[in-house]
Amino acid sequence: MKNIEIDDELYYYIARQTQHIGESASSILRRLLNIEAESQMAAIAINPEMKPRSSRDDYGIINELVESDAFIKETKSVNRFLSILAVLHAWNSSRFSLAAASLHGSKRRYLAISEAALLEHGKTTKPKAINGTSYWVVTNNNTARKSYIIESIMKNMDFPSEIITHVLERFIVKSGV
Repeated sequence: MKNIEIDDELYYYIARQTQHIGESASSILRRLLNIEAESQMAAIAINPEMKPRSSRDDYGIINELVESDAFIKETKSVNRFLSILAVLHAWNSSRFSLAAASLHGSKRRYLAISEAALLEHGKTTKPKAINGTSYWVVTNNNTARKSYIIESIMKNMDFPSEIITHVLERFIVKSGV
């Protein structure tokens, strides 16, 4: 996938066109531009890197994180949350960017390129930078909302359900269990 820069006005227009929670920016643009799925398949044939990864081995970096001693022993869910998001970005930054752009609540954005953008939607969001990325994420959510954010990002990045389930199970496990 390719990254493009768009101005804020266009970004917010695309975001307002979301028809369901977790709809990707790519899906929104395809719908708005009336682009057939066939053209997506043609693009995948030209650029095999665009194919969704499907082998469990392709998810090694994510499995390594959630199975690591450091992750398992981490007592703060916010640190586990930030680690997962950082690894998802490292796995495929383009897909992460598209997934992040489409993820928001009715009154709040969960991920943004700046702390200020998150603070516009609430002064108590406790934004934190995601290591190794240009993204910030709100962290004052409960574990269920953090799980929802992880799940939505992973679904929009085309992860198989068994990998998503495994990551979520490891995320909610308490340290030392």
